[in-house]
Amino acid sequence: MSAPADRFDEVRRKWIARHQHTFIFQKRRAEMLARQIRDRVGELTGARVDPADDDVIHPLLMRPIKTPYAALDFAIVVVAAVLAPIGWPAGRAIYKGVIQLIPDTLRSYPIAAFMWASVVTGLPLVLLYDPDTTLAQTVLVPWVLGQLPATALAAGIYGILEGWLTVDGSRDWWPMRPPPAAESVDFGLEPDDLTLPGIFDTYPTPEPGERTPITRDSHERKNR
Repeated sequence: MSAPADRFDEVRRKWIARHQHTFIFQKRRAEMLARQIRDRVGELTGARVDPADDDVIHPLLMRPIKTPYAALDFAIVVVAAVLAPIGWPAGRAIYKGVIQLIPDTLRSYPIAAFMWASVVTGLPLVLLYDPDTTLAQTVLVPWVLGQLPATALAAGIYGILEGWLTVDGSRDWWPMRPPPAAESVDFGLEPDDLTLPGIFDTYPTPEPGERTPITRDSHERKNR
């Protein structure tokens, strides 16, 4: 199985490793990126890596909750699953689709665009919220409508968790890849073309003088 395309894996892995704190799911992300980097290096160089380096932390559902760190991870996942059961997987799907555009179309992941999109779509729900006596009007309807801003929020959060903050352009609205730099521009004008009109008077190039230098002996012979 070939390794995925390099999407700034090394700088992202370093950022995740340095900002993982006590979150085990972030440590797992850093290890998975490191495995992708080793696979890519092995394909390019033919080097054989240590098989022990391929061992990564098991997924959350496969890890026992025996430490406070594991309990914190589990609590975060449960809250996110209850609040955004549709927005969370939809945001993850959007993240997976957008990163396919990097680096050919986009130069980075647009975290700022998704974060502001969640604010724009969620602010009207807060301003227009009118609680009613029924449970459906008070809780169910806002919960369903809130899946739209939750989708954009989840897409932005995944960009942060995956280490895209360290890549230039992640704070832009839509960081397009700049066009390739042109080596030279041909305006169709030659710099030595004196037939073109200009603001300064020009004179024809003088005829070249004697190319053979006059020696001292020949000069003295003429004076005699």
